[in-house]
Amino acid sequence: MTGPISFNSQTQLSNHGVGCSVVAIETTIPSFGANFSGRLLDAPRYERYSTVTLFEGLQPEEIGALLGYSEEVNVEAGDVVIHEGEPPSYFYIIAEGTLDVIKTEGKIPTVLARLSDLSSFGEMGLVSEQPHTASIVAVADSRLRRFSIEQFQELLDHGDRTAYRMVLGLTKLLAIRLTASDERRVS
Repeated sequence: MTGPISFNSQTQLSNHGVGCSVVAIETTIPSFGANFSGRLLDAPRYERYSTVTLFEGLQPEEIGALLGYSEEVNVEAGDVVIHEGEPPSYFYIIAEGTLDVIKTEGKIPTVLARLSDLSSFGEMGLVSEQPHTASIVAVADSRLRRFSIEQFQELLDHGDRTAYRMVLGLTKLLAIRLTASDERRVS
């Protein structure tokens, strides 16, 4: 693992994802009006994602169905994936790579956390339309799974059980993060 990146907030936080590339996974995505939980997918291919807290309790087929509605995004070291202060549009799972969570106070950036394989970020946008509270910057070339918050919300609106079960995983993840934050404040 490499150490935290050194970055200049004027240059790297304004690169707006230069170097990012989107790799299409499917050429057509079925209508979100249908319940997608019944889609037939190659379940063993998605078993590694079962350790993602968002997917806790889901079967590999259900995880595969959710991942079927994401796209693969490749980012290079130094790319900003999420900009602090911007409204949420996507949430991500790191398929492979390392990214830093960076909060800027004044002009001073602080690395709050380092995320690696199978970590998720940006998922607060599923429950709140508040602007991002930190930036996410790639430390190394990384491969991400990107989910549209708008499309996921549509799945929830249509009563998809798998999507609702993922939201239960989200509540657990948020509780874990809140507890960790409280412990840091006390110590």
